[in-house]
Amino acid sequence: MLWLILCIIAALTWSFSAFIDNYQTDVIFKGKIPQAMKVLNGPVYIIIAIIVGIIFKIQFPELGTIGFLMLSGALSSIGALAYYQALEHEEATGAAIIYQLQPILFLLIDFIIFGEQISLRQILGFVVILLAPVIVIFSRKRASSRRVEIRAVGLLTLYVIIATISAEFYTRSSGGIDYKAVFVFYLFGRGLMDCIIGLYPKYRKRHKYILKHRPKAYIFTVVFNQILCAFADFTYRYGLIIGLAAIASAVTNATQLVLTFLLGVILSIFWPNFGREKLKNHLIISHIIAVILCIIGIIIIQ
Repeated sequence: MLWLILCIIAALTWSFSAFIDNYQTDVIFKGKIPQAMKVLNGPVYIIIAIIVGIIFKIQFPELGTIGFLMLSGALSSIGALAYYQALEHEEATGAAIIYQLQPILFLLIDFIIFGEQISLRQILGFVVILLAPVIVIFSRKRASSRRVEIRAVGLLTLYVIIATISAEFYTRSSGGIDYKAVFVFYLFGRGLMDCIIGLYPKYRKRHKYILKHRPKAYIFTVVFNQILCAFADFTYRYGLIIGLAAIASAVTNATQLVLTFLLGVILSIFWPNFGREKLKNHLIISHIIAVILCIIGIIIIQ
């Protein structure tokens, strides 16, 4: 049951982190080029990786394994570009609904690449889960809002696809290796790719502007949020390794969905800069229905 505890801890941490992402996107970056955070994210991830490696005195695995783990981290970094772009128009709860696609993708990848079987029950669960984002999209009464929602859903779906491929590289490369070493090289790969992406002139210019005008809030929220994300990544990915990846992913995402919805409502009432959920009756009802569908779908899959 350790994998279950780890996945629930990761879900709770990511739920809180999602609202810090909202705050960074809306308040610090004013909705303009939040991807520029990667200029600061990269060095923070690399520093965390080095600190963890020194503290635990990790042993270096084979070069091929190191390459795959760093590739996993690099893919996570690339996928985050779509995530930040989507956050300009999507709230945390809507994003959490799209994350429910990940266990489906795990099973599809395992079926297509590794020849594992998919049952009719799992297919039924897929259909139920896929209804959730459709309901959220059509809860927007105006056609323009629907177009924005569809674009955000598309970006988040791209993010989830890349994140799932990253997790597959991670779990398939970690057999028989000290987990702390596995995580260090994943984190180093993610930080290195963030640094490379951060060289893009548009991102560097925006980073310098925010650093000049909001230095304390920017540095504190980025460093604190990256520590949270690193901790969540550590617990979640270990849960993927010691449990069944698709089931561990389903439990994590379903728990995160419920916690994100509850936190979103609470924060939107008491601290709108962090919550920024749209608390209109029809939108709340559509999100509740979507949450219920995701949970039912995941129960069916399992």
